[in-house]
Amino acid sequence: MGGPLADHRHPGQALSISGAEEERQMLAAIVQARMGSTRLPGKVLADIGGEPMLWHVVKRLRAVTGLDKVLVATSCDPADDPVQGFCVLRGVECFRGSENDVLDRYYRAALLVGADGVVRITGDCPLIDPQVVARVVEVYRCGGHDYVTNTLRYTYPDGVDVEVFSFAALETAWREAVLPTEREHVTPYMRSSGRFRVHNVQCPVDLSGRYLRWTVDEPSDLAFVRAVHEGLNGKGECFGMEDVLDLLESAPELQEINGGIVCNEGFYKSLAGEPPVPARARSLEKSRAWKERARRVVPSMTQTFSKGPTQFVQGVAPAFLERGMGCRVWDVDGNEYIDYAMALGPVILGHDYPAVSEAVVRQVRKGTCFTLPHPLEVELSELLVETVPCAEMVRFGKNGSDATSGAVRAARAYTSRDVIACCGYHGWQDWYIGTTTRDKGIPGAVKELTVPFRYNDIKSLERVFAQHPGQVAAVIMEPVGVVVPEEGFLERVRELTHAQGALLIFDEVVTGFRMALGGAQQYLHVTPDLACLGKAMANGYPLAAVVGRRDIMEMFDEIFFSFTFGGEALSLAAALAAITEMRDKKVVAHLWDQGQRLKDGYNVLAREWGIAAHTECVGFAPRTVASFREKEGGESLVLKSLFQQECLKRGVLFSGGHNISYSHGPCEIETTLRVYRTAMEILADAIGAGDAASRLEGPAVQPVFRAA
Repeated sequence: MGGPLADHRHPGQALSISGAEEERQMLAAIVQARMGSTRLPGKVLADIGGEPMLWHVVKRLRAVTGLDKVLVATSCDPADDPVQGFCVLRGVECFRGSENDVLDRYYRAALLVGADGVVRITGDCPLIDPQVVARVVEVYRCGGHDYVTNTLRYTYPDGVDVEVFSFAALETAWREAVLPTEREHVTPYMRSSGRFRVHNVQCPVDLSGRYLRWTVDEPSDLAFVRAVHEGLNGKGECFGMEDVLDLLESAPELQEINGGIVCNEGFYKSLAGEPPVPARARSLEKSRAWKERARRVVPSMTQTFSKGPTQFVQGVAPAFLERGMGCRVWDVDGNEYIDYAMALGPVILGHDYPAVSEAVVRQVRKGTCFTLPHPLEVELSELLVETVPCAEMVRFGKNGSDATSGAVRAARAYTSRDVIACCGYHGWQDWYIGTTTRDKGIPGAVKELTVPFRYNDIKSLERVFAQHPGQVAAVIMEPVGVVVPEEGFLERVRELTHAQGALLIFDEVVTGFRMALGGAQQYLHVTPDLACLGKAMANGYPLAAVVGRRDIMEMFDEIFFSFTFGGEALSLAAALAAITEMRDKKVVAHLWDQGQRLKDGYNVLAREWGIAAHTECVGFAPRTVASFREKEGGESLVLKSLFQQECLKRGVLFSGGHNISYSHGPCEIETTLRVYRTAMEILADAIGAGDAASRLEGPAVQPVFRAA
C-alpha cells in the first residue's frame, strides 16, 4: 500500500492513456470564469493592480512551459457577456457553455479545441504560480495517471490549485457523473469514483500547517490579493509563490486581512443541495446471535465499555466486527462501513496496514515472548527517545492504564509524596477511577489521594496545592482534548507544578503520534517530566510506554513495574514499523489535512441545514468530536443517537468522534460528508418537528460515566 493518496486503478480497467506518449499530447489550460458569485459578484474582472483579475490568471498561464493553449470557459448567460468582451479585447480564446453544468462546459470546450489533456484553473486564483502549474503538468506528462493535482492534501496555499486530466477521463466523467456537485465542480467524480488513476503532487516544503488563503471568494480575499500585488510591485508581472511567502514573512499582518475563512466552503455548501444518500439493505442476524451468546458469558457483552451495546443504537448498529482493511471494517454479517472510531484511536495507519502486518508476520515466525529481553526493546526505546521531546529513557506496558499508573508510582517514589492532581481521563486503575462515578470497589483511602482540577482553570490547580501543601507528588493531565488550551495555560501548569516541588506528567495515550509525531508536547511546545504513550504507537497492537527524564525514569529500578508480556515482540515490531512509517510518510500532516476537511465540511453542512446550534464538530483536526445539544444547551444523547442511526444505515460507523487515520483519503471524506448531509437533513426535520426520540429504531446511547 502506498498510502491513501497513491495511484489507484479500478480493477480490470484502464480508461485512458495519460502523460507522455509516442506523440506529444496537446494540453489546453481551460480557465473557469463567470460573473456570478454569491459573495463577490463580478470578481473575475475585479481590478487588481490596474488589470482585471482574469488577465492576471491568463498571463500567468501563458508563462507556463508545457502548455499548448489557454482559453476561458464561461457560460451562455447574458450576465457573462463581459467575460467574453474581455477575451475579445485581450485576444483570449473564449468558449461559452452551460451555466450550472460546468463539467459539460469543460468537456465541450476541450472537444472544440481538440485537447488530449486539460489543465483546469479557476478564474479566482490570480496568484497561481506558473512554476507550480508546470510541475503538475510535468508529472502528468511523465505518464501513468489519468488525473494529477496538488489539492488532495493542502500542502500548497489555497489559490495555487492545479488539476490536470486526460480528455478520456473528462469524457468518462462527463458520461457517468450524475450528482449536482460532480457536474458543478467538474472533478469530484475523477477524484473519488475509483475509476481513474489519481496522483497528488505535494509541495517540496509542506505548507499544510499554515493558513494560506490566496483564492478570491470574499471581499476580504480581494483586499488581500491587492495588498500582495502592491507589496510585490517591483517583482514583475509573474512573481511566484516564494515571493508571496517572503512577503508574508516580512509582513505577517497581511494574512489577517482574510483570516478565518473556511477552505472549499462552496463545495461543502453544494453537498447540502445534493439528493439524500439512501439507506443500505443490511442484515444484522449474525450480530444479534453473537450478542446473545455474549450476554451469557461476558459481563456487559464487551471487554471495553466504549465498544459495548450501550454506545450504539441497538437494532441498527452491528454488535460485532469481523475484519478491517484500511479505514473500512466489515461486521459479522458482511456489511461494510467507513470506520472513524478506529478501535478508539489505536489504528492510526489503517487496519491491516501492510508495513505493520508484514513486520508482525516476520516476527511471529521468530518468536513472540522470550526468557530474556529482545533487541526490539532497545531499538524501539531508542526510536522513542529520538521522537518524543521529554523521552530520555523508556519502560513498556500493554495499555494506557499501565503507563499512567507506572508514571504515578514513579512520581510518588521520586518525590516521597502521595497526592496526585489529575485532569482528564487516565484509565481504569484504582488511583484514578475512584474520582469518577465508576468508583465501586475503590477504598475511600485511595480515593482521597487523587484530586481532580479543571482544564484551562489554573486557579483550580492552585487550590489543590493549597489544600495539600507539600503533599502533591505529580500533576497528571491530558495536555489537550477537544478544548483548545488557553494561551499560556500549560506553561503556567508546568511552572506552578515545579514551583511546588511536584512532577508534571502528560497523559499522551490519545494525543501521542497524532497531533505531532512527538505528541502534543511537541505540537504545543511544552515539555513535561514524564509522558504516557499508547494507542497509536503500534497501530492497534497492545503496547504502551512511560517515557521521561532519566533521573525520574531510574526510579523504575526501584519500584515494581514488571509484566510477563512487557517485552512481547510482536507489538514491539509493530510499533517500530508503525512509527517509522509515520515518520517517513509524513502521516501526521495527512491526519491534519483530512481531519480539517471533515471538520469544515461537517460544520458547513450543519449551518446549511440550520442546526449549527444543535451540533458542531470540535477539536483539533486529527481527532475531532461531534457534539449534540438540546435547544437549552445541554448534551443531547437522543440527537446523537438519531444521527448515529442514520449514518450506520448508510455505511459510516459513527460513535461520536473522528480518529482520522492515514487510510482516510479524499474519497472517504467526501463519501462521509454525503452521508452526514443526509443524516443532518433527517436531524433538522426531527428537531423542527420535536420528535427525534420517536424516530429512533432502538434505545438511545448511554454515557459510559453516569451522572453523579
